[in-house]
Amino acid sequence: MRRNSKDRGDDNKLGIAQSPRRQAHSSSSVDGLRVSQNEGAVWREDVSLLVCPACRSPLDVLWSSSDDGALGHVRGACSEVFPVIAGLPRLLLGTARESVVVTHPGWFAAHGPLRDWSAGETPPRPDIQLVHRFDREWKQFADMRPAERTLIFERYFDLVQPKLLGPGNTILDAGCGGGRWAVEVASRGGRVIALDLGQSIELAARHVGPPALFVQADVRDVPLAARSVDLAYSLGVLHHIEETDLAVSRIVETIKPGGWFLIYLYYALDGRGRLFRATFTLVDGLRRVISSLPQFVLAPITTAIAGVVYLPLARLARVLEAVGLKALADRIPLRIYSALSFRTMRNDSLDRFGTKLEKRYRRDEVIGLLERAGLEDIRVSERPPYWHAVGRRPTVPGLDDEAEVESARAR
Repeated sequence: MRRNSKDRGDDNKLGIAQSPRRQAHSSSSVDGLRVSQNEGAVWREDVSLLVCPACRSPLDVLWSSSDDGALGHVRGACSEVFPVIAGLPRLLLGTARESVVVTHPGWFAAHGPLRDWSAGETPPRPDIQLVHRFDREWKQFADMRPAERTLIFERYFDLVQPKLLGPGNTILDAGCGGGRWAVEVASRGGRVIALDLGQSIELAARHVGPPALFVQADVRDVPLAARSVDLAYSLGVLHHIEETDLAVSRIVETIKPGGWFLIYLYYALDGRGRLFRATFTLVDGLRRVISSLPQFVLAPITTAIAGVVYLPLARLARVLEAVGLKALADRIPLRIYSALSFRTMRNDSLDRFGTKLEKRYRRDEVIGLLERAGLEDIRVSERPPYWHAVGRRPTVPGLDDEAEVESARAR
């Protein structure tokens, strides 16, 4: 909903604008900072979906221009203030803020009250360096051939009803990276809200564009209002953080009753034989060493691995399948890459060997994770990539809003 606006204020001052959930007079001020409103701030239409990652309270527009602004609280709640830079709300806490300040020094220099924004009270999280490494990866492999991207997308989304991706549905991409899957969802008509902790959120926003909403935020502090999305997905993200259960719970909180959650987590080699497991153990030991190397060393090594390991095995599987030996082809490691390009192999090799933190899940553990988050109707795909699964947030007649129950029944 677009809010009424008054005259434009000084964009270099923090002020308070009228909120969709709180009323503030145009002459109001907090800590002596004047009200500022701007009718041209299109991103303000989405503020009603956002909450503070620190206190979970609704956010107000403190000031805005067409692409920039600040979000915080008019009164009460907490004292946190969050910048909006290039149309992207930066709803970050602690050391995650530092990269934003480093990347946009001119912006913070021009907005005095936020110059010390990176100095937060939240303890640093140990995986922030992993986020920076993923940023570099997405920058290097930003583009993918549309046909190949669609092929991989359909593998991940085979359990999702196509109508859930269509017009009228709001869809959360929790850990969007460079925006590959957000592009696919947007092309099907869904309203995308994409989150990522790194600076790759800017790359994703350029790839997808409006009306999608992009927010720089942590999946462990998802800053979205409860019951605001019809479908949420997180693909290849949550096995790289320690607090996977917490992140799943936070994501599920944003899903409407009757809505669905799609997740992909690395599998724990379920059903694989001793030789396969022994080979994996050696490869995983190699990953632990390689992932500690600096980027300029890591990148050529993982490219070499893609050429020496990924490519021959993938092409062998393709040949076996072409001559009618599909059962044998399915037993070849990395068979999933048989129809994919060498560029994608390089990307995934860097992803696989460039990350120190990697968790793997058995099929029953994936089901347990979703059950602990309160989901039902859980289904795990029997097709690769393993494991990807969906679960539905239940409806509780008498407790859930009647309109939400009716909407869930319609789906």
